[in-house]
Amino acid sequence: MGQGKHKYESLLQELIARARTLNIDVRTEKLLREVGYRVHSGRCRLKGQELIIIDRDAPLGEQVDFLAGELKRQEPV
Repeated sequence: MGQGKHKYESLLQELIARARTLNIDVRTEKLLREVGYRVHSGRCRLKGQELIIIDRDAPLGEQVDFLAGELKRQEPV
């Protein structure tokens, strides 16, 4: 495993742990793609629980950037 990949995986795990402290569930899922529409990582509320779904097929750097951005929006000003 490359050092850069390991760094991103560690950072992603740290961000997921941070999300849990904010009571946000994070899932990495294989998001299916079909002709005519695009899917991407996103955030929603499911049965009252904040949920962030990350496209596991996206490059690790994009996964980290997306989750970091979502958590930044959650932080109090």
